Amino acid sequence: MPKMNSLLSLLVLAAASVSAPACKLDRPTEEVAGGAGGGSAICGAGGSGGGIDGGSIDGGGIITVTPAALCNATNVTLRLPYVQPFVPKAEDLATVQKLLTQMSLQDRADQMRGRPWGSAGLTQMTDVERSDDTATVRGYRYRDASRGMNLAEDLDGVKPNAGTWYGTKIGYSTVFPASIARGAAFDLDLEYAVGEAIGDEMMAAKQTLLLAPCMNLVRHPSWGRTQENYGEDSYHMGRMASAMVIGVQQHITANAKHYMLYDIEKGRDFNDMSADEQTLREIYGRHFRMVVQDGGVGSVMASYNMVNGTKSVENTHTLTDVLRTDFGFNGFVLSDWWAMNPQLKVDTDSTTLKGYALSAMRAGLDVELPWKLNYAYLENLVKTGGGLTDADIDRGAGRVLLQKVRFNSVDPQQGTWGLGQPKTTYSKGRIVYSGCDGHIDLARRAAAESMVLLKNAGSTLPISPAVTKVAVVGATVPYATTNDGRVTQSLINFAKDVHTGDMGSSRVFADPALTVGPFDGIKKMAPAGVVVETTAAPIDTVDLAQSIGTDPAVSSADFVVVVAGLTPGDEGEEYTLAEDRPNGFGLDIKQTDPKYIGIQNKLIEAVSATGKPMVVVLEGGSIIDMPWLDQVPAVVMAWYGGMVVGEAMGQLLWGQKNFGGKLPLTWGRFTDYPEFKAATGATRADYYLGYRYFDKFGITPVFPFGYGLSYTTFAYSDLQLGCATMAEGAVLPVYVNVTNTGAVAGDEVVLLFASFPNSTAARRTTIKELKGFARVSLDPGETKQVAIPVRLKDLDYYDQTLSKWVVEDGPVIFEVGGSSTNLPLTATVNVVGYTKDSSNY
Repeated sequence: MPKMNSLLSLLVLAAASVSAPACKLDRPTEEVAGGAGGGSAICGAGGSGGGIDGGSIDGGGIITVTPAALCNATNVTLRLPYVQPFVPKAEDLATVQKLLTQMSLQDRADQMRGRPWGSAGLTQMTDVERSDDTATVRGYRYRDASRGMNLAEDLDGVKPNAGTWYGTKIGYSTVFPASIARGAAFDLDLEYAVGEAIGDEMMAAKQTLLLAPCMNLVRHPSWGRTQENYGEDSYHMGRMASAMVIGVQQHITANAKHYMLYDIEKGRDFNDMSADEQTLREIYGRHFRMVVQDGGVGSVMASYNMVNGTKSVENTHTLTDVLRTDFGFNGFVLSDWWAMNPQLKVDTDSTTLKGYALSAMRAGLDVELPWKLNYAYLENLVKTGGGLTDADIDRGAGRVLLQKVRFNSVDPQQGTWGLGQPKTTYSKGRIVYSGCDGHIDLARRAAAESMVLLKNAGSTLPISPAVTKVAVVGATVPYATTNDGRVTQSLINFAKDVHTGDMGSSRVFADPALTVGPFDGIKKMAPAGVVVETTAAPIDTVDLAQSIGTDPAVSSADFVVVVAGLTPGDEGEEYTLAEDRPNGFGLDIKQTDPKYIGIQNKLIEAVSATGKPMVVVLEGGSIIDMPWLDQVPAVVMAWYGGMVVGEAMGQLLWGQKNFGGKLPLTWGRFTDYPEFKAATGATRADYYLGYRYFDKFGITPVFPFGYGLSYTTFAYSDLQLGCATMAEGAVLPVYVNVTNTGAVAGDEVVLLFASFPNSTAARRTTIKELKGFARVSLDPGETKQVAIPVRLKDLDYYDQTLSKWVVEDGPVIFEVGGSSTNLPLTATVNVVGYTKDSSNY
């Protein structure tokens, strides 16, 4: 990791102002690629470091910038954190070539496929998360997903003595908040640390490829897998995913999924998404470009759906023209599980299967998973002259081998499973904590940073010191899910249970002895002498409204916390029965039993009718309708907060910590959004997405992108740009002072948007785009200057006429503030002398 050698670099690092986990984690940071002389220059074409042109530093550490007409190579180098591109090492390429020459055709082909399929027309479910070993090369051990390591994926049970679920054995690992929650934290340091922790546990368990991050834009909040992604903005998504990837890849290979335009669950194997070239690359592809060029991700997963009429796994345009030729991807592409045609129809004739294999290979798909079906014929297609050559196999197998060499997981006899040494260990189906790893503390910190305070009328929160008794209540709600073909009926008690998200491929299980739910956490964090109770009986009857006011726990309470939310049956992956929410965003929207229809809204309204001070805490992975919003004084969005969500909830409600999370998606009404899925034909992916859509069409949301309240207040001042003009290869430092004007410490998320008033691309003149963010911690009365670096390459767009990425000359307006609709400060920089082609930057 390069040393920080300038005050400005230190200020950039200090902008997040977060505390380190129990074990110190090095933060890899590289300079943005520049010209001759090394490093990248502020607003110039490259060069080594130096002083700030025309600037001065006062005793308080605030930089005053007098912009130069055009910054040049004498300017100080600005570092953009979490930029670590992958450039293959010559010695690794030589090792791969040597391995290829020593391996048989079958052994090379085995690098490119999963396990043999079993009987009864299904893949054998033992070890569906691994590929075969050869004599000299270990097969990959794959594990989902973004909120931790899923040790329950193999359906016959592979982790003994670890409990049961759906009749299968499971293992225990750390459960972090879902990605949508961590997206609300807007904290790159945190996301890197979470990625490193999951990579640590993967390596401890001898698993070598993490199927994360999930990084699909939330085109519509109805999507069942919204919870697995960071939000609706491509720049935000790209930065968060890059930070996680760099963290994971301190140990093992990461995987960016699902590429691309995957955001509908129902019918996911056959959905067709249509998009013009600018929309495809700029809106739905930019974040994948960033995770390749900035994150150096080792692998990418091709999605189930079709893009413009062609399956993603056989799509030459997206896999080769865009991903490899345009984005410069140097890793390998694997399929989603059973994503290749003919899906699960293993009795398909060999001629058809060979055709699918040939089509996918030519498109750029390197690995078919989880089985050998189509790619079982790779050797045959070479030996019979069926359309593949030995060089084709070497190319695909070589891409896989390069990542195994890169992450030290090649030799099955060597006993190495990744880079470095994990702090955790693995025994009898569970992660064993060392006391130095800090993973559970990190999960708690992530939950606390992620929660969003949506409403706080009359300073209802934090709970007053005068309160002596608190009731924590929540309905007990049924839901149905399936995994191995058997439907399982379950209940969730929102007041007590730890609710970590859906039961799809991203499910993760923590040791129950280490988890803390809402009631237990609020009780644990309560001040001495305060009584915290919950209802004695499950709240699940139609008499709820009549009974809750007289319940002893509620009637004697000074304050009531109502926990409500979505179940694993409301949103999740298609195969779990959850899938999407196409009929609205309501609580209990999928309930059919009259006993449970509307039960949670009734509970909230009944508690509100008591007149007691209260807060509604929502758990879910996406937007939730709140018909009672005007009736309750306080609302918190807790998302799916991980294994110790209750402790973080308690810290925030009691005021031991302050809310700092901001919404990573625009919280609208169901009718505010465009069509979720076309009734017939392809579903159009429009250029305008999220806050851009709301801005373009003048729709006022319930809460805008970036919205989130605090127990304190913040003021913005003195917006400065490091230069007046930007030239090719430039990095622009944007400085803004943020002051805590309240009485308690707090975190503010600073958002920076850019707009292009003179753009020749008509679409860009009507919207603003997020181009930077930082999280800053401030004591009462404290002012800090936040430095946000903006690369010129991030101001580009895809020109469909020229068929390339371009940056336009002309003014760029920057707006800075706390949400997409609260941007009090504005400054303008001029782009001059650009080559109109950003493809090399």
